[in-house]
Amino acid sequence: MSRYVSYLIDDVRESTENTDFSDTIGIKNSEFLRYLNDGQKRIQNLIVQKHPSVFLAEKTYTIVANQEAYTLPNDAFMGNKVTQVEYSYNSSGNNYFYPLRPGSLFERVRGTGGFALNRPEKYIRKSGQVLLVPPPTSNNGQLIVTYVQRLPKLDLRRGSVSSVTLDSSTNTISALTLDVSTDSVDSTELDKFTRVSFVDEEGNIKMSNVKVTNINASTGVVTVDASFSYQTGETIESGNYIVAGDYASTHVMLDDLVERYLIAYATFKILQRDSNLSDLSTQQQVLLAMEDEIVEAYAEISDDIIEIPEIISDDDTWGF
Repeated sequence: MSRYVSYLIDDVRESTENTDFSDTIGIKNSEFLRYLNDGQKRIQNLIVQKHPSVFLAEKTYTIVANQEAYTLPNDAFMGNKVTQVEYSYNSSGNNYFYPLRPGSLFERVRGTGGFALNRPEKYIRKSGQVLLVPPPTSNNGQLIVTYVQRLPKLDLRRGSVSSVTLDSSTNTISALTLDVSTDSVDSTELDKFTRVSFVDEEGNIKMSNVKVTNINASTGVVTVDASFSYQTGETIESGNYIVAGDYASTHVMLDDLVERYLIAYATFKILQRDSNLSDLSTQQQVLLAMEDEIVEAYAEISDDIIEIPEIISDDDTWGF
């Protein structure tokens, strides 16, 4: 696990000789955070371009009869990067899932009927959703979407949780209060976002995409939008930290070797900002070399035998 992002900022300050700062002078932490996040986005994009299976995650949906569209998870890379969609018409016992083939909007089926079993055969990606073709007519089904997961935005701790009450029957937050006796609440930064996340001391995301309507910096009371419901498996505990953004963390969720790249990237951007031309060229070469090294490190390594996949369906007649 990487260090708390505040320490990465300290390293960049030392590397660029920007340790003298306050609320009125010097470069603010928000600028360092922006560069660290820019570097993280860049390196993930480079990795995904060459190794698209590195950041895969799964989301399981319960099928609703005659529902065509299912919204992709909030942490989906670029909002729509899907690798595989699998369907099971049985939601109890040992489910058998079969993969759906990707289709195009031309193949979209609105409504039901015209199919023998009215079970999905294909899926279509459309504006952060997957559309099932045809829509299933039964509630007794499940869907598994395998997608590329984006990395959480890096942020500082903006406050800590004093108390929380969760309603597990409705997956809603009944009451939430931040600790104002020992930690200050950074409402200035939190007010810039309508969604926040909660993490533990090591940056593991406990709950994300929480919609809030107000945060009282004096009392610590957080007003959660009545429409918000958290995902099964998510939780918030006393002592957790609140961070700004719908999907955010206080730690880098990549291998430790990427930490030095983020520091180097932010250092390069600060030197570029300060027009420090003497150090800029050397730093740029170091940065490019590190990018190549990291991308290659994420390559899949296997000594196993890889068979040729079966791509011909039993339904294909090949003209016979």
